[in-house]
Amino acid sequence: MFVTNHVLSGALLGHVFDRRPVTAFLAGLGSHLILDAIPHWGCDFERPDWPEQFLRIARRDGVLGLVTVVGAAIAVDRGARVATVAAITGAVVLDLDKPCEYFAGLNPFPAAVQRLHKWVQNEAPTRMANEIAYGIVFAATDAVAIAVQRRRVQSPMTVGQRR
Repeated sequence: MFVTNHVLSGALLGHVFDRRPVTAFLAGLGSHLILDAIPHWGCDFERPDWPEQFLRIARRDGVLGLVTVVGAAIAVDRGARVATVAAITGAVVLDLDKPCEYFAGLNPFPAAVQRLHKWVQNEAPTRMANEIAYGIVFAATDAVAIAVQRRRVQSPMTVGQRR
């Protein structure tokens, strides 16, 4: 699953657990495993140019994911910001294995976590459309959640009485 999709799902969980950052982090962590278990894109390791393909997509996804983290942190209500960042952190932390292995040659997680993370993967190189669809659904859901939250935070006098 693209890290951006994990970020977007984590942002949604930040809304759900807006005043409970530890719960938000744990929910984000669980969501990572659930999302990795649904059919999503994975690099075709049979292709001779798979490392270049993977890095090309990972760079784009990484930049988009970082922009999404910043956007989510800015967009949410100040009171929900800590929980949102905690949920996003939980949702993406398991994917630190890839950059750590690429740049440092080591996986930071214990062998049992590595096995679980690998076991839940449901990847195929033909599922790019799935990734894009998930991203659209998550982004739209986040936008609605933020709009509802902002409307709820506004006082009744402010809503509908602008001059």
